[in-house]
Amino acid sequence: MTEPVAESPTAPFAVRLALIVLLPLIALALYFDGQHYDPDLVQLEPRQAGASVAGDLFPPSLAGLQRAGQVRRFDKENLYEYIDGHAEYFIGAGFRALAVGEYGDSGNGQPALVVNLYDMGAPLNAFGVLVDEAGDQESADVGTMGFRSGQGVSFIHGPYYVQMSLFDDALPAEEAGADLAQSLAKEVKDPGLAFRFPDLGRVTATRFVKESYHGLEFLNEVLERSFERNGKEIRAFLAQGSAAEIGKLVAAFEAFFKEDEMPYQRIEQDELVFFSIEDPYEGAWFFAPLQASLVGVYAPLDDQLIAEIEKFAGNNR
Repeated sequence: MTEPVAESPTAPFAVRLALIVLLPLIALALYFDGQHYDPDLVQLEPRQAGASVAGDLFPPSLAGLQRAGQVRRFDKENLYEYIDGHAEYFIGAGFRALAVGEYGDSGNGQPALVVNLYDMGAPLNAFGVLVDEAGDQESADVGTMGFRSGQGVSFIHGPYYVQMSLFDDALPAEEAGADLAQSLAKEVKDPGLAFRFPDLGRVTATRFVKESYHGLEFLNEVLERSFERNGKEIRAFLAQGSAAEIGKLVAAFEAFFKEDEMPYQRIEQDELVFFSIEDPYEGAWFFAPLQASLVGVYAPLDDQLIAEIEKFAGNNR
């Protein structure tokens, strides 16, 4: 005998009518609520590391100018939209993210101050870009290291490289830079890079070599500085790292000298060790491994230079 099939329960007509009326109202409420969202909470694509930090570092005002509009952000995928033709250089130098902020009004509908805040991933990367971009500009006392140009200032602090372009000659460029540097210092309390060299004379030039300094594959991320000393120009280089990293660098140098049959001497002087090299191409030069760095000088090792290196090592212990 076939059992009767139970019928699906049916809601009362009044309930069904109420649902039909409420559904459009619910959809309309959701639509209007969606117009008031926090864009930082709605991300359709993953955000590059550092991009949110860079944007948050812009203060509400700089040198008395109020921030205008939203901070714009760029990553490796769309950097070319902002600096077409130069994006590959920044990406090759370690670029992670860019945030662009605008301040004030120049009087013709354009911002009076534009700030490009690049997250270069590491202090050395930021330094390299600063030196490359600054060229022969005049030094400025802004951030860890800065330069002044006719249209503004550029400087670094930690992994950040900052370009500030001013479109009003009356604006105090260094004051604006100092305000932003102070904001960056709240986020990056330790800039992570010291630009200290021995006192070898008057500084004439500084540059950064990211890879294979002087063709040596094991010598990377090197700061080089030229000095005028006793009427002559000499060059010095500085590589930074942990004690273990400096030890590996010394071992790589010695292996290179032996492989190329390049004459060198290991000279112990008090608590320091100097390596004096007779290079057929560069002439006489030397280097000294220190606690957290290796300092080299393209000049013959003499008592005066030994004294300068010892003084430098003592001040940086």
